Amino acid sequence: MLIWKAHSRPIDALAFTPDGHALALSGYYLACKLIDPITGARLWTAETNSAVGLSLAFVPDGVLCRQGGLSVLDRNTGGEIRRFGDRCQSFAPAPDGRAVFVAGTRNDRLGRYDLSTGTAGAEVELASGAVNRLAASSDGKWLAAVGCKRFYLLAADTLEERASESHRALSSGSFALALSPDGRFLVYSAGREMFVREVPECREIAGVQLAAKPFMDAAFSPDGRSLFTASKEGAVRVYSTTSWELEKSFDWGIGPLRAIAVSPDGTRAAAAGDAGRVVVWDLEV
Repeated sequence: MLIWKAHSRPIDALAFTPDGHALALSGYYLACKLIDPITGARLWTAETNSAVGLSLAFVPDGVLCRQGGLSVLDRNTGGEIRRFGDRCQSFAPAPDGRAVFVAGTRNDRLGRYDLSTGTAGAEVELASGAVNRLAASSDGKWLAAVGCKRFYLLAADTLEERASESHRALSSGSFALALSPDGRFLVYSAGREMFVREVPECREIAGVQLAAKPFMDAAFSPDGRSLFTASKEGAVRVYSTTSWELEKSFDWGIGPLRAIAVSPDGTRAAAAGDAGRVVVWDLEV
């Protein structure tokens, strides 16, 4: 387990490279960085500061991050390859790496864009309020969106609504959203509550609740057996996806957490938060 100071400001998003050998981070008006997860050494820093950085992801030709609009950065240098528009609330890449779903580019609409050309495909306007998170299923069939008013499950190809729900607690902040690797489960948070639903019926099958502070992020292990969560309480909690009971809890004393990530090979995880510190630890495999 390693802890280091990565920045003086809060870190809102983390993402491992596909091979797990590097870790990207971003945050509110921070330049996206790529670092060595073992030493904490900076590999590169993007030239432009990010906007609110809740979304961060790797695609075949680069790194997706918010820099006003949606930017594609060269994964070797951090230089900007291309940009989509001048506004972006949140985004999620399609699993094939050919398209990206973007919310907030125009009149708070949600659209699907070709990553190589920027050409817009299907678009829809959701009565969700600001869309804080988007997540696409690994089979490419489903797209989940959660905002300050409603949660939606959409068909990824057409953006047709399949299920939606309003929840008063969403107004207090919904920041965690994740789909399991096999596409069976979807989790999203509304303040201190985390809801677990089956896909595509969206039937609620479980839920967990924190005592005082809200959930901020969630990530499944690659094998789908565990759900990792980060919260303002400062602890990483690991839940079994069989029983949805708490299995483990880690608190390294680095303050309130905002982001959690698990490496694609499932051997390592990382968390970060308000203090700009990052913790990386090995997972049992």
